[in-house]
Amino acid sequence: MAVTALQTVRREPPATLPPGWRYREARAVDKWILAADLGQSTDPTAICALNYRVCPHAEWTPDEKLKTWTQKSDEFFDVRHLERLPLGTPYPAQVQHVASLLTRPPLTAAALVIDETGVGRAVGDIFDTAGLRPNRITITAGMETTQHGARAWHVPKAQLISGVDARLHTGELRIAAALRDAGALADELKDFQRKVSDAGRSTWAARTGKHDDLVLAVAIALWFAISGPAPTIVERFPF
Repeated sequence: MAVTALQTVRREPPATLPPGWRYREARAVDKWILAADLGQSTDPTAICALNYRVCPHAEWTPDEKLKTWTQKSDEFFDVRHLERLPLGTPYPAQVQHVASLLTRPPLTAAALVIDETGVGRAVGDIFDTAGLRPNRITITAGMETTQHGARAWHVPKAQLISGVDARLHTGELRIAAALRDAGALADELKDFQRKVSDAGRSTWAARTGKHDDLVLAVAIALWFAISGPAPTIVERFPF
């Protein structure tokens, strides 16, 4: 009888692997990210608290080509807090508000990520002066992500928004319906448009006159959860 692909999945890998094979274990993750898309005079600052979890399965899958047994896992990105600050809120007051959020469980150990694209480094420095040590994101129109120092990245907008789009479609990104600004976020997502140039390059932007602050707050939290420190997969050789 032929062996189907489904029959290659076993509950557990063998205790002893052949020479050259290795285990790839999924590491359980449960971490929080607090992200702030810093606004300017006409755009409010938006704040998102996201809980990122990796839940390992009992199932393992062999890969003959790579000579690995890989543990399966599920990823979840749950938006637990979402808000816009009133227009005109001074930046020191915004920093104080973010600092207050970080004193509330479960955000006491959260990573802080800020988008300083429009406001510049000087505003980000206020967070540093307050001892918050933010991870800084500058959103670009480019194609590649680049790191600038230990806690600063330039990230293409297309990568940020396409990440949100993809994880919404898979059901891994979940927004609690009870959140006060959940409806506003849904409206912003509807207003985003994807355009493809003649060269095949994709760009994303909100329709003219529409806000995108909530979407960007969620997007940078999601990006940092996936691309920030702490890998979720570790390799273990059988010796």
